[in-house]
Amino acid sequence: MQALLADSLPIKHGSRETTSTAAAAATSAGNPISMDLDLPVDPNEPTYCFCNQVSYGEMVACDNPDCKIEWFHYGCVGLKEQPKGKWYCSECVGMQKRKKGK
Repeated sequence: MQALLADSLPIKHGSRETTSTAAAAATSAGNPISMDLDLPVDPNEPTYCFCNQVSYGEMVACDNPDCKIEWFHYGCVGLKEQPKGKWYCSECVGMQKRKKGK
């Protein structure tokens, strides 16, 4: 599993990458993750997660290499810290269950 903080460079942790940035300071300084940040956003900046927002705060990657979304904000998927081991988003978990049920 990967964790990500917006606007940062990857740091290796085990077999996956994590990243960190000053965005964590903004989040811990009173900007809840679910709150819209009133920052200028480049219209060409990619969006992620179920919320279809840009990268900000802590994020986790789905371990399904075919995941359509790939990166998710911790708050949007109910995480408070980096999960241990592999992590799959709810869409990929549902897809795996449907495949097994056939």
